[in-house]
Amino acid sequence: MADQPQVLLEPQQVIVGPWPPGCPECLRSRRAASASAERAAEMAAAVPHRELPTFLADTVAELASAGSGAQRFWTVDPAALTLSRHGFLTDPHCPACSAVPIDTEQGARILREPRPKLSPESSRVRLLDPSGLDATYVDGQSGLIPSITAYAQHSFPFTEAVLAVPGVTMEAAGYGRTRDFVSARAIAVAESLERLAAYAPSKRTSVTASYAEVAEDAIDPRSLGLYPDDRFGVPGFPYREFTEDAVTNWVWGHSFGQDRPVLVPESFVYYRLRLSGGEAGFACEISSGCALGGCYEEAVLHGILEVAERDAFLMAWYGRTPLPEIDPATVPDRRIALVAERIERQGYRVRVFDTTREHGIPSFWTFAEDVTGTERPRAVSTGGSGLRPTEAILAALHELSQTVEYVTVLALDPGWLDRARHLADHPDDVLSMADHLLCAANPATFDRYSFLTDDPVALTWQQGLERWNWPRNTDIGADLDESVRRFAAAGMDVVAVDTTSTEQASGGFRCVKVIAPGSVPMTFGHTARRVTGLPRLPQVRNPHPHPFP
Repeated sequence: MADQPQVLLEPQQVIVGPWPPGCPECLRSRRAASASAERAAEMAAAVPHRELPTFLADTVAELASAGSGAQRFWTVDPAALTLSRHGFLTDPHCPACSAVPIDTEQGARILREPRPKLSPESSRVRLLDPSGLDATYVDGQSGLIPSITAYAQHSFPFTEAVLAVPGVTMEAAGYGRTRDFVSARAIAVAESLERLAAYAPSKRTSVTASYAEVAEDAIDPRSLGLYPDDRFGVPGFPYREFTEDAVTNWVWGHSFGQDRPVLVPESFVYYRLRLSGGEAGFACEISSGCALGGCYEEAVLHGILEVAERDAFLMAWYGRTPLPEIDPATVPDRRIALVAERIERQGYRVRVFDTTREHGIPSFWTFAEDVTGTERPRAVSTGGSGLRPTEAILAALHELSQTVEYVTVLALDPGWLDRARHLADHPDDVLSMADHLLCAANPATFDRYSFLTDDPVALTWQQGLERWNWPRNTDIGADLDESVRRFAAAGMDVVAVDTTSTEQASGGFRCVKVIAPGSVPMTFGHTARRVTGLPRLPQVRNPHPHPFP
């Protein structure tokens, strides 16, 4: 019967489901993405079957008559005589049941409405619901997130949520770093959902043209930071040269500065699209500016905060800009001193520098210097930003703690120091995040931080509060408008592309990619750094690979 579920016989189990309107192809692709190599082989051997042993036939009949609900299925283990019920999400790119909507200019127009925050100090409209996230996204057989690992060996709770994307073999994950495992798990799931937006457009791309053809409605890729002409002569350089006649795909976003839809090169938004067969982009792009929120305004605000954090860090690094230093022990929020003290127990001195730029969004560089005098990794850096400086510093310190432990593990390799020295002397060989960390940690080149560490101006907390002043708003839209005004005053537009997929929407989330033309973009791989054509960075005084993790 048409309303009956499919029954698949696999070597170790029987699959019953999904029930209409659940799509069997969606179920197959979700299970394949979540499966181990061994399980994938078993799935490939599965056959539809209606003739079952009596006890299995009775079980299946009971399951079918009871129903399971849309996007649900059962597994029956004949050997263990057990049943388990699982959920899955419709694949928005499923050829059998989904139709990706067309990306249009009209669809990029935004409709604002009141969005009250949790409190005037908060930057969120709702808390994450750990149990709801697990129910929607986490399932070892068919989940968008098949596994979550909690690591207890770190100084603070640290979790990893692995993402399973149909048709993509390269593994991605989200991470949670907090002071308790419940919230760390929820944050890891949310970050994994944010990473999902990198792989494929949530809407069907409808504009393929050269910049010259769409210039009136498009942001100029040169304003995003590109490469000097000689870079394209380097053998194996993976990006193509931008010219006004170069044809590429464009997606629609919203310019807050112009208050209208604008076109953005697709490869600057969906930065892992090439892994799915997309064309080479004009530049290296990563997850900076990708943000997940409980509403559109929240997502855009947090995208802006991340862009501000990375821009501030790189402006200081490339410009060798001396920064004022804050003593963590003087911060009234005692959590900051406690987290710093936990890092210092590992033999590192913790320092906090204020990187806040002309856009006025509180931003910080947290720095750990080895003080043991041994040939350990010498320097570790992280960054943070936020509307409330204490929360920004605290988040950066949590990441610093985990990064210190990570480079300590890297240093267990007897050849780490030789590798670090090589990278410091051959910057073009710095290709990955781990390379950036090792190069930055090389004890022999610690003098590269002299602009930062030598006699910085001390900044009292009260002086900082005057510098980091942010109005107390009850609606998150007011915070968004304030950040847009500040970027505009610094000569930068804010452009947001709504990348929300049906999977993210299933949990009540919105996802965006925020781009700020004129800001300094974070990249990994020294030859891929984007510092050409940025008026706010007229000269690169620091030629060395950046130390951002």
